[in-house]
Amino acid sequence: LIDMRVARGPEFPSWTDSGPGKLRYGGRSRDAGFEQVTRIDLAKLAVQVGASLPWGIRAQAQANVQPDLADGYEPWLVEALLRKEWGGEVSGWGLQAGLTSTPFSLEHTGPAWTPEYALSASALDNWLWEEISIAGIEGEWWHAGERGPHLGLVLGAGFGPDQLGRLLALRGWVIGDGLSGLNSDLPLPNGTRTDIFDERDDRPAAYALATLSDPGERAALKVGYFDNRGDENADGSWNTHFTTIGAVLHPLSNLDVVVQYLDGEARVRDTTNDSSLRAFYALLSYRYRSHRATVRYDEFRLDDVDGGNSTSERGDGITAAYAFEWGLRQRIAVEYTWLDSKRPASSPTERSHDGWQLSYRFRY
Repeated sequence: LIDMRVARGPEFPSWTDSGPGKLRYGGRSRDAGFEQVTRIDLAKLAVQVGASLPWGIRAQAQANVQPDLADGYEPWLVEALLRKEWGGEVSGWGLQAGLTSTPFSLEHTGPAWTPEYALSASALDNWLWEEISIAGIEGEWWHAGERGPHLGLVLGAGFGPDQLGRLLALRGWVIGDGLSGLNSDLPLPNGTRTDIFDERDDRPAAYALATLSDPGERAALKVGYFDNRGDENADGSWNTHFTTIGAVLHPLSNLDVVVQYLDGEARVRDTTNDSSLRAFYALLSYRYRSHRATVRYDEFRLDDVDGGNSTSERGDGITAAYAFEWGLRQRIAVEYTWLDSKRPASSPTERSHDGWQLSYRFRY
């Protein structure tokens, strides 16, 4: 999958350039201040491979090239796993082992784990895919009654996200569509970078997701919990946990309504960056043949809970997107985002962020 972008953001640099910008693309610094620029960029080159192995085992892997996020063309290993399933569509269970993210995002359901409804994911779902990369095992069970509800349960455990929460505390929430993986590191406001997969305490993280839906799949309720079980006595290890609840509704066959809420806490012993975190979004997406139009509202919060370095943030925003896809391989999409953020640790403490993106995507 290849995704090329023409983008224009606010005049100040984006967080991808260690700036205060909340969008993926921003301006650049000049001697006299900032300059607004229009960029032509390779947003994503994703390569997925898969194979059917003996004994009904499925192997799959994905690597992404995202130059602005990685500060270069080094491929990031996003996913690499083996999976086997028993049973059928009505009732069964599966087991997989390897590297993946968590199953909590309701937007990353497009090809190569891209956001389905717009170019960018919400602040909530974007964070789930940029700061959680986990290597371990995951079990899934599902059952569909003839007339009763459909039930699903996912349980997983693994290693890697011991610094989960650090990115939010030092940078805050952002709107984007980057995917992290085993060898990923992301920029921080101080000009350094933070590793995403970084096992420090040899204690496995654990997570669970329960799904309840009607037989016609017109509505689904999903409740999840994640705990990295971080040992704060280990050097640089964070103790972070959160709960998320979301719903996917299809009141009409071509109308999608998605809402999701997340609430959690991130603590670290070595520095005074303890924070509580909350995020919410609601989106409405309408499909007509090869066309899709989407509007989304985001709200996000960080609260400083230890009185040390200020990690507090308040923000909300609106995103509007339109996409036209022809055949199975090509898509043109445009997106506009307006966002307002108040973060005492930034200078100035309050900023408005707005920008647009034009995307051409080809997949084979």
